[in-house]
Amino acid sequence: MNNKILTFIKIHARVAKIIVALAVLLLPFNSQASKLGDTGAPQQILTGTILDNTGMPLPGASIMQVNTSNGASTDFDGNFKLTVSELPATIKISYIGFKTQTLTIETLETISIQLEQDDNALDEVVITGYGEQSRRNVTGSIASISPEEITSLPTSDVTEMLEGRLPGVQIMSDNSPGGGTSIRVRGFGTINNNDPLVVVDGVPVSNGLNGINPSDIETIQVLKDAASSSIYGSRAANGVVVVTTKKGSKNGSYAISLDAYYGVQSSFNLPRMLNAQQYGDALWQAYKNDGQTPASDIYGNDPNNPVIPQWLNADMTIPSSDVDWIDAIMQTAPVQSYNISMSKGDEKAQHAFSIGYFNQEGIIKNTGFERVSARFNSSYKIMDLITVGENFTASYKERVSVGTNSSLGSIVYNALQFPSIVPIKDINGNYGGNPINDISNPLGSLNRSKDNKEKSIQALGNVFAEVAISDFTARTSLGLDYQANNRRSFSPIYDEILSQNVVNSLSTSNSFNYQLTWTNTLNYSKKIDLNNLEVLVGQEAIKYYYEGFDASRQNFLYEDPNFQYLSFGTENQLNSGSANEWALNSYFGQLKYDYDQKYLLTATIRRDGTSKLANNNWGTFPAFSAGWRLDREEFFDFGDAFTSFLIRGSWGQTGNQQVPSYSTVDSYSNNNAYSDYGIDGGQNNVSTGLTQTRVPNADLEWETSTQTTLGVDLGFFNNKLQLTAEYFDKKTENILVYNIIPLTYGGTNDGQWINDGEMKNKGFELDLSYADKQGDFGYNIALNLTAYKNELTKLNSIPYLGIPSSTLHSVNFDQEVSRSAVGQAIGSFYGHVASGIFQSAEEIANYGLQPNAQPGDLRFEDVNDDGVIDSNDRTFIGSPHPDVQLGLNLNFTYKNFDLGMFFNGSFGNDLYNLTKYKTLFFNQAAYNKDSAVLNAWSPENTDSSIPRLSLDDPNNNIRPSSYYVEDGSYFKLQNMQIGYTFEPQYLSGAKLRVFGQATNLFTLTNYSGMNPQIGLQNYSSSNRNLDIGVDRGIYPPSRTFTFGINATF
Repeated sequence: MNNKILTFIKIHARVAKIIVALAVLLLPFNSQASKLGDTGAPQQILTGTILDNTGMPLPGASIMQVNTSNGASTDFDGNFKLTVSELPATIKISYIGFKTQTLTIETLETISIQLEQDDNALDEVVITGYGEQSRRNVTGSIASISPEEITSLPTSDVTEMLEGRLPGVQIMSDNSPGGGTSIRVRGFGTINNNDPLVVVDGVPVSNGLNGINPSDIETIQVLKDAASSSIYGSRAANGVVVVTTKKGSKNGSYAISLDAYYGVQSSFNLPRMLNAQQYGDALWQAYKNDGQTPASDIYGNDPNNPVIPQWLNADMTIPSSDVDWIDAIMQTAPVQSYNISMSKGDEKAQHAFSIGYFNQEGIIKNTGFERVSARFNSSYKIMDLITVGENFTASYKERVSVGTNSSLGSIVYNALQFPSIVPIKDINGNYGGNPINDISNPLGSLNRSKDNKEKSIQALGNVFAEVAISDFTARTSLGLDYQANNRRSFSPIYDEILSQNVVNSLSTSNSFNYQLTWTNTLNYSKKIDLNNLEVLVGQEAIKYYYEGFDASRQNFLYEDPNFQYLSFGTENQLNSGSANEWALNSYFGQLKYDYDQKYLLTATIRRDGTSKLANNNWGTFPAFSAGWRLDREEFFDFGDAFTSFLIRGSWGQTGNQQVPSYSTVDSYSNNNAYSDYGIDGGQNNVSTGLTQTRVPNADLEWETSTQTTLGVDLGFFNNKLQLTAEYFDKKTENILVYNIIPLTYGGTNDGQWINDGEMKNKGFELDLSYADKQGDFGYNIALNLTAYKNELTKLNSIPYLGIPSSTLHSVNFDQEVSRSAVGQAIGSFYGHVASGIFQSAEEIANYGLQPNAQPGDLRFEDVNDDGVIDSNDRTFIGSPHPDVQLGLNLNFTYKNFDLGMFFNGSFGNDLYNLTKYKTLFFNQAAYNKDSAVLNAWSPENTDSSIPRLSLDDPNNNIRPSSYYVEDGSYFKLQNMQIGYTFEPQYLSGAKLRVFGQATNLFTLTNYSGMNPQIGLQNYSSSNRNLDIGVDRGIYPPSRTFTFGINATF
């Protein structure tokens, strides 16, 4: 309890320090803002009111005196006071969605100005690769979301916030604080790397998005088709996520914003395992089912009843207990976020600064994530000709994690298996030892690793300069993504009977990487009558470098944290180091043309040269798209009933060269394990040689994806109802595959990169929204649907793809549970077909193919009809890919109240529940079981779907089969938020909104595990896409309740 209090005080002390530092920073910043308009000349005050096109006041409209820094903004009633240096004065009035007005003021009489609505300004502007374009004229496939919808969600990574929000965009997460997330755009398009390119403020990102403060984000857009993403070339085969951060305003205003929330997280839907007595009873039943006399070192020799002993060991230090271990490793944990931002600017210069703090303790004890971030963006205009500026973000992150869903040994899976009879601690205060199996005490494991932190510092940003002369704009930008990482892992001595560590050790890892991007573009834009032409040409150079160092020592005399450094270890010093780099040089061009915004055409080409491919460095990737805006035609006249209509189509190619840096060249190394040889048979004469560490393929080629998209954008009832529908067809050729080679080849590598096979991905996307307001009541309903089908259509050199045998045991207990083969979706489940449970000896005899079966055992199908049940009867038994994914967003406003609810769902996908392997079968008797086995088949319970309990399992019920495959469909209320916005006039013009929200309120699913949303595995980047939807004990999702504020001063 004292430790929790100290931790709580430390966390809030850090927050207090941040806020104090911000207060110090605010003073000079505010002082500068108060001097706006101070020109040294006599000052005069102009007053007035700004109205919209209906005569209603416009709060927040900007009023600037031209060629000065004098500026003001309207209050809630549309009134303003502007200091002017002299008369006559030229002022400019602007407001988003209205045409800017410029007028000359001769006197100081109060004025009233009514602005005219600007339909073009109301258009959403989207990033289309090194440029911008009006949403209504976009012919590619681009999905976008307003950050206001998601930034208050209590997660560390903006990637997770996108879950279910955009059509064609799938988010896969491991649920842990600061943990891994993956984005899939339009499904799985290849075998190897399916991650999209991420671009932040024009800088390609190689270190993920969890260093970005979500409150700093201005826009998020996903480029989904080849036409919109091909301008990024070989990095865009899996789509592009474009993020822009907030900039200073141009209207002369100065603003301070505070966004904060605090909440609590708790686990839900946890599995119920057998208690100590139930386990004994089930064990006895398993003995009896096998025709044996029950007996156990723990539960005694009474054949009728298992007896719980007083002590579990001969020394009588470990008393028997009854612990719910899943519940024991969980906790109610806080999550909190505090962000302060400041912005100011005018037409000459804009500045924006922010600092943020995020802390999330894990619902699994001794896990968590912490981040401190800062951002500074600025731009300056010189002589109305040159613009220079920078965008810079820095973050410091700390994470304490445990293995979940990564390989066998995850803390959740260990807690599922750990005997409930073992106490949390023994009578001496040590964590309770396990006399039944070799799993270490779950709480002991968490406590021993609580100081094993992963720390990283990330710097991300760019500097740029832009020159605009007539119709030409030239821009150069130098971007950097840098990250330094440190990880320390100390393993103390412990003795938990069958689980021991007799020698303590420390391993430490330090690495850094950076990616430099230099981009140069020249843009020409010309409007001739109704013809609009825009031409872009550019060059881009990227260099990536990584270097890492690992070291370890054993036998530390002291285990105090102050002595947990390498220099205090006395034995077995080991170290290793590695480095790699790659480079990309690119030339690209794009032409956009439209006639009267009616007939739209875009053509793009990019040529990339990579250092990763030895003999095939260069690839060329073209794309074309066209659209017809029927709503601009004279014959299109349906009034407000049918207001917009765009038909569009696109075709394009993108490349992929995402393989290790030196996959096409030979590599040799020397080390003690593989390259020391005894010469002439002499035991003491050892010579160091070289061993091959890479099997090269100098002829490796670009993987190429060709994608066609057809789409339609419709608007009804003055665009209150909007519909976007798209069909896409993507074909990937020359797939980059890591081909397993025989172990007899030698060396230290088990595979070689080759081009092999083809894959198709086709599907349909629908985005539908309706927004309206009746009096004080407003509402917005948005629905998105995605349906896609994935198929591996060709493999040339190998019959199928799967997990290498060298790693199969550490992943699936030597069980091959998935394969990727021609005619099937990637990562499809593979095994025997289980078709029910034998009810009688007569049924077994009549079937005649499972002579070792007994009533209550699983029946397996003879798939190939050869009269024998063997490995040749394995077949494809399920797919992890959903038939349909959906997101439903409901938003309502009434006066100053707002209510939002977000639902998302997945339908038609299967999951392979590998946790059943040890929690439902008693031939793994040493491990605790799920309480579901209390309903296992017996002569008195023949309706059960759980096979009989058996220690011997002569029928091999445990083999990979469809028994493990479950329907993974779900529908959930992911988030609900209610807020209230106070009237600014009651807060001296400040804007304040308070809100409360809850996440993961309910989930409707038939899946028996903790969570049907199974993220990608983390054990191998080259194989994880072949192993989708396998549940090995995931980090459980949390139900979170938060309270927060959004304030602007």
